[in-house]
Amino acid sequence: MNNDIKKLYCRFVTGMTVELDIKPETKTVQQLKNQLAEIINLTADRLYIGFETTLLEDNEYLGNKGITDCDTVHVITSQLTEKICYRNKK
Repeated sequence: MNNDIKKLYCRFVTGMTVELDIKPETKTVQQLKNQLAEIINLTADRLYIGFETTLLEDNEYLGNKGITDCDTVHVITSQLTEKICYRNKK
């Protein structure tokens, strides 16, 4: 399978959008959640990814779900009241 996804826009329910440069090895929903968790203050197990009208399963391949370069995916957290912010880079 050819993975041409280089960038995704990850929109949170809070209104924040993270522009994420996709690593070449990021091909599944779980890998996307892991990559996103590297830059925000939530762990991957607290994140859920939606695309169009579907909540995606961790083992699904991004390309198989119709996700292409520069698409917007929706990020839902398991606790909406928690503040979401970028992690401080050291």
